[in-house]
Amino acid sequence: MRSVITHRVIAGTLVVVSLVGISTASAQIPDEFTNLQVLPKDTSKRELVSVMREFAGALGVRCNFCHVGENPNSLEGYDFASDEPKPKKTAREMMKMAGQINDTVLPAAGVDARVRCVTCHRGLKEPETLDKVLLHSIEEGGTEAAQQKYRELREEYYGMGAYNFGPRTLNTVAETIAQEKKDVDGAIALMKLNVEFNPDAAYSHLMLGQLYAETGDKDAAIASIERSLEIEPDNNWAKRMLERVKSM
Repeated sequence: MRSVITHRVIAGTLVVVSLVGISTASAQIPDEFTNLQVLPKDTSKRELVSVMREFAGALGVRCNFCHVGENPNSLEGYDFASDEPKPKKTAREMMKMAGQINDTVLPAAGVDARVRCVTCHRGLKEPETLDKVLLHSIEEGGTEAAQQKYRELREEYYGMGAYNFGPRTLNTVAETIAQEKKDVDGAIALMKLNVEFNPDAAYSHLMLGQLYAETGDKDAAIASIERSLEIEPDNNWAKRMLERVKSM
C-alpha cells in the first residue's frame, strides 16, 4: 500500500485543483487521523492532502463531496473522520479496487501501467460515457432531449477529456436507435447534429446518406454521400452506395 500512496502523492502534485483559500482550508485538516481504513495509519498530513487533491481533481468535486461540514470554502469545523457521507464509503471501495488492479491484476497481465481515479472519472463524479448518457436522455425525453444534452455537455466539457465528442459517439447512438428502436428519423436528427460539429467526418456523412435513403429521400441521400466522397474520394463503398441510391 505504501507504494500505491507514494504514486498517488507524486501524481497528486501534478493535479491543479481550483479551491478557494487552499492554504486556509488545509489548516483545518487535523495533523493526526483517527479513521484511516485503507490508507496506511502512518500517512502524513502532506501525503493525505495530496491524495485528496488528486481525488478532487479526478472527480471534479470539492472536499464537501465526501466530508461533513458547513463551510466548504474554509473547511472550518469539518468532521473529516465521519463516515456519514455515502461517497466517502464508495471512495474507500474504489481505492481497494484500484489497489488490487495495480498490485495484482496489471502485474499478472504484464502491463506496465497504473490506474488512478482520473483513469475512469476524467473530471466526472459519475464516469459514464457520452453515448450512454445520450441513450439515457433518449429513454427519458426523446431525441430532442438527447440533442440538447449533447450541446450542453459539449459547451461545458469540450476539450477537457471528460467525454468523447468525436464523430464516433453520435454515430453509435444513431445506429443504436435506428436498429433497435427503428427510429430512423431520430437517427437522422442525431447525424445532422454530428456533421454540424464534425463536418469533415466522411463516415458520418455516409451514414447520414444511408439513413436518408431508408426514408426514401433520394436527393438528401445523394447529397450526403457525395459530401462523404468529397472528403474521402477513394472510398469504394461510398461510390457503390452512391450508384445504388441514384438508381432508386
